[in-house]
Amino acid sequence: MLFTSDIDIFGEKLEIYRNCFSKPQWRHFKTYMNGLVVSEKGEKNIQDIISNTLNGRSQSSLNRFLTRHRWNVRRLNNLRLKENLEGIEEGGVLILDDSFIEKTGKSMDGVGYLYDHSKKKSILCHDIVSTLYINGNRRVPLYFNPYLKKEVAEELDIWFKTRIEIAIELLKKSFLWVKPRVVVFDEWYMSKEILEFLNSHGFDWVSMAKSNRLILQENGEWINLEKYSKIISKNCFKKIDKELDERRYRWFYETVVVMKNVGEIKLVILKERINSKSCKFLVSSNTSMGGLEVLEYYKKRWNIEVFYRDCKQHLGMGEYQVRKLDAVVIHLHLVFLAYTLLKNNCFNPIVKEILQGIKAIGSICSRLKRWVLRQLLKILKKSPLILPG
Repeated sequence: MLFTSDIDIFGEKLEIYRNCFSKPQWRHFKTYMNGLVVSEKGEKNIQDIISNTLNGRSQSSLNRFLTRHRWNVRRLNNLRLKENLEGIEEGGVLILDDSFIEKTGKSMDGVGYLYDHSKKKSILCHDIVSTLYINGNRRVPLYFNPYLKKEVAEELDIWFKTRIEIAIELLKKSFLWVKPRVVVFDEWYMSKEILEFLNSHGFDWVSMAKSNRLILQENGEWINLEKYSKIISKNCFKKIDKELDERRYRWFYETVVVMKNVGEIKLVILKERINSKSCKFLVSSNTSMGGLEVLEYYKKRWNIEVFYRDCKQHLGMGEYQVRKLDAVVIHLHLVFLAYTLLKNNCFNPIVKEILQGIKAIGSICSRLKRWVLRQLLKILKKSPLILPG
């Protein structure tokens, strides 16, 4: 997909960030942002973005913009959050999760072999831990940090941090900007450290729980959730029709229990069929929350899965071909910015009118490509350019 760096997709919403850059950097910034949005899948890396830019500079110039940046990334991110969180800081849902970005180059800083449960094997990848805030129809990714295996961190002379330690750091930074109604995460982040941190700061949380978690019975003995679910009478389950993680559940049971190393919690048990042997277990620190409310909050965790999928499929989240970890982080910051602008309708007035009613990132990018092509044809009619070979 050919384009020029001067194609104005975002209008004044991008101008907000001009002071973060020098004049040459600003041109590279616009080129990269346009490339992330309108380049075809597989072409959202430095080399292909330059190849597709009619009035672009050399590849080395754009490469230096990413790898030898002399602009303040933290300032850019703070400005992004300030502009897009105004008016929605309180009452939303904060979601915590991580995602693998599979890579083939072993020489890339920070890559390591990690077990991918969806593929049931270890893959060479970067692992990105992040937070996403949602409030109403607004979606704003907040912070992220790569997780490095201990031996990888030592090779790069970086202080090793576990995923849990990274998660707590991200939550701390996120809470400087937002005061969510609930924090949501899956069972892998339901650790003692994270729960104690959230409880000490007065934040309610909702999570899925592993079936081997222990709860206290009335007789004073501990029993795991899997065994507990099997001794509950079928008559205690209520009929529902709810979808969760692409599965449909027909029955649920709710109660308040004491969970070992956690304390008193609301427990929700979900079944696809009344005779199902397997169950899903949802838990919340807020014992006064209704079972269906717990379910509805946990369902919002799916938003971060969609966020990762959109960024990978449509915004080139995993298409970087840079060696240094710092450059990877810069690329991801720009992907986060592109997603934030697209998802929160930050366009010039003409584009906003064209995209009215379109919400999906993939559909937005497809419509933008058609619009950019029309603009490009107009430019070529006025002053023909030499197309890249």
